[in-house]
Amino acid sequence: MMKLKREKSLGQSQEVFESIIGPSMQVQGNLLISKGVRIDGCVDGNVLQQEGHNAIVAISENALVTGDVRANSVIVSGHLKGNIFSNTRVELLKTARIEGNISYSSIGMEIGATINGGLNQFENENLAQDVINRVKQKA
Repeated sequence: MMKLKREKSLGQSQEVFESIIGPSMQVQGNLLISKGVRIDGCVDGNVLQQEGHNAIVAISENALVTGDVRANSVIVSGHLKGNIFSNTRVELLKTARIEGNISYSSIGMEIGATINGGLNQFENENLAQDVINRVKQKA
């Protein structure tokens, strides 16, 4: 019997968040972030990484985001009604519910995560950034 060693579990990343949208908060409108945001409440709008920054977006288990998420890293354990654009990594925990497409460089999913949409893997970071820039121009 072969044992596999896991280097890092999904969702076990030690991330630092500059801002937290608390569980009782409701945000109406787009969020423009430069470092990191953890969303525990509701956001009705897009969550967008500022140009030239490396941001992380984490959507917690009881959170709801209705809008697109564009950031280097995206971790979802809650409900997202929108598309994800990530030129680094996407992590979907077992309680994640995605209603939209995911464009990514690398992705990790736990059993139980649901996606009602398509997956599009970028072959390199430059291609990912080109697609993200085109989507920004349409927004």
